[in-house]
Amino acid sequence: MEIITRRGPRRLDPAEFQESRARYSSTLVDLGTGDGAWPRRFAREYGNVLAIGVDPDRNALREAAKLAERKPARGGAPNALYVAASAESLPAELHGAADWVTIYFPWAALLRMILAGDQQIGDIIHTLAAPRARLSIVLNADAAPDGFRNPEPTAVRKSLEGPLESTGFRVTKSEWLDAAAAPPTTWGGRLVKGSGRAMVGLDASR
Repeated sequence: MEIITRRGPRRLDPAEFQESRARYSSTLVDLGTGDGAWPRRFAREYGNVLAIGVDPDRNALREAAKLAERKPARGGAPNALYVAASAESLPAELHGAADWVTIYFPWAALLRMILAGDQQIGDIIHTLAAPRARLSIVLNADAAPDGFRNPEPTAVRKSLEGPLESTGFRVTKSEWLDAAAAPPTTWGGRLVKGSGRAMVGLDASR
C-alpha cells in the first residue's frame, strides 16, 4: 500500500506492515483523517497503539508525516502512520486491521454515505474492522451537504443501524455532544469549540 512520509510517498509491502502492526497491542484507523492531527495525538498518548490516518489528500498527509516523524520530544509519534487511499478503495493490507475505526467530522462522499444510510458505509467499515472492533463517528450537526437535513441523534442512528448490523456491528450510543466532548482534531477545534455548534456522536461495536 502507499504510505506518505515527510519525503513523499513510498510503498509499504504487506510483510513490512504486518511486522509493524505486531509491535503494538492494537490498531486505530482514522478514516478521512484530513491533516492527520488526531492519529498523531492519539499515538503520542498511547505508545502501544499503531495509529493510522487514511485520506486521499497526499499533500495534507505529507505535512502530517513531517510532524509525526519529529523526535518525540518535539511532538513526534513513531507509531503514527499515514496511508494515501480513499474510503471507497482501501488497500488490502488494511482489511480487518482496525481494532478501532474513527470517522471524525467527515465531509463530501463519506458524509453523504453516513447521512443516507448507504450500505457502502457499512461495507467500508466491515472491510477495515477486526472481529471485535469498535466504531466512533462524530458529525458536525450544523453542516449537512445539499439535499440532506442537519444530522441529529435519532436520524443518524436510524440511518446507520441497518448498514452496520448487516456487518455485525451493534449501535451502542447515538447522542448529542457538547464542545467539551469534541474529538481532538483540527476540525473539531475550528468548527465546534467556541462556536456553539452541536455535534452528534455515534458508537458501535462488534
